Amino acid sequence: MKKVIIIVVGLIVLLGAAGGGLFFMGMLDEPLGLNKQVVKDGAEGDASGEGSAAEQVAEALFVQFEPISAPVIAKGRVEYLVLLTLSLQVADIGAKNDVNAVLPRLRDAMHTELFTMPILRDEETGAIDLTDLKKRVLTLTRNMVQSDGIEDVLILKIMRMGG
Repeated sequence: MKKVIIIVVGLIVLLGAAGGGLFFMGMLDEPLGLNKQVVKDGAEGDASGEGSAAEQVAEALFVQFEPISAPVIAKGRVEYLVLLTLSLQVADIGAKNDVNAVLPRLRDAMHTELFTMPILRDEETGAIDLTDLKKRVLTLTRNMVQSDGIEDVLILKIMRMGG
């Protein structure tokens, strides 16, 4: 009898822990109706970001790139590498879909651009010319995607590696 009680209590604890884990990971939000929010007109909407195209256009849309490495060259040699985290701001869902459709080719083109033409930096201060970098990436992206919906390039993070 003692073993049965221990097994039953163990199962209750195990199921409680599993349920709590699913709850905190957000996997029970939809079945429990927790991710609904009230939209302006009083109807319920989905808080997961999956709504109609008109609802999503009202928000700023971004396409996040995986980190891209690039060399910083000075005096004819590579001084160090930087790891760039970039994001594109796009005008609408159509432009976002256009960018996502060519994302692997765009990433390859960015690597080619950044490895063939070095990132400019000031010789005195060592500061990277972010304006030039953003302009080059924006021009490359607009030429490849051929869409007027590419609004801006955001440099989210630059991490120096080595040197």
